[in-house]
Amino acid sequence: MGSGVWYNPMSWDGPWIWVWLGLYVIIFCRAGGTYLIGRAVRNGVTRIGAIQKILASSAYQRAETAIDRWGAPAVAVSFLTIGFQTAINLAAGAIRMRWYHYLPALLIGGALWATVYATIGSVSFGAIMGAYERSPVATIGLTIVLTLVLVGWIIWRLTATKASTEEKIRSTRD
Repeated sequence: MGSGVWYNPMSWDGPWIWVWLGLYVIIFCRAGGTYLIGRAVRNGVTRIGAIQKILASSAYQRAETAIDRWGAPAVAVSFLTIGFQTAINLAAGAIRMRWYHYLPALLIGGALWATVYATIGSVSFGAIMGAYERSPVATIGLTIVLTLVLVGWIIWRLTATKASTEEKIRSTRD
């Protein structure tokens, strides 16, 4: 696997499809394992009386059913995020998302992740590390600015969506 360390995908060389397949197996095992850990945790905490009451409530049951039914797209999209992916897979297991909803999301999301990581992900990582080596202050500053812009955009979109939803609710009441 090239001159780099075998466990660092950034150093892998060889045909792209083999690198992609290696990454796909890694994400499938990692995310699937996280899902299984969530299921195990759920099975363990259901033995606690207070938790049993919460889990038995009708509100919780409705929420769990909705997440089980509509959560697969969230699982698939989570593979395009950093830091959120593990939490989503753990939550999918904890709410006992049925395997026939979870598995397609894992297969699709894992394929997306492997593709991004095997192509633009490794190139982007290399570019960021090169920029950091040349000018750490500028790289960190630009990262902070881009993060603030992204957070501002998300807040703007959430505010616009909330306002639109409230307007629709008001219009249906009239």
